[in-house]
This record gives sequence, structure tokens and C-alpha cells, in this order.
Amino acid sequence: MDVATSVIITAFGILGLLITLTASTLRQLPDLISAFREVRRSLQQGSTDSSDDAEG
Repeated sequence: MDVATSVIITAFGILGLLITLTASTLRQLPDLISAFREVRRSLQQGSTDSSDDAEG
């Protein structure tokens, strides 16, 4: 194999890896957004609960 062939094979390998990682991330995106919203909601409720405790 010459250098050009090695470069082409490497480039296609990296491109395939990037496509796979992107597709995997996009498939998980709805779950990630849902988890982020749940954490944010919990933090907001926690801060509301703690301010109620401080006043009472």
C-alpha cells in the first residue's frame, strides 16, 4: 500500500467513526434533554423548599 491509499483508508475510517458518534448522540438527545429538564425542575423545587424552611 502506498501513502495515498493509507490516507484514504484512514480518512474514511475517521469519517465513519464521526458519523457513528453523531448518530448515537442524536438518538440520545431527547433523553438527555428530558434528564436536564428534570434536574432543573428538581433544583428549582429544592430552592423553593429551602426558602420556605428559612422563612418558617
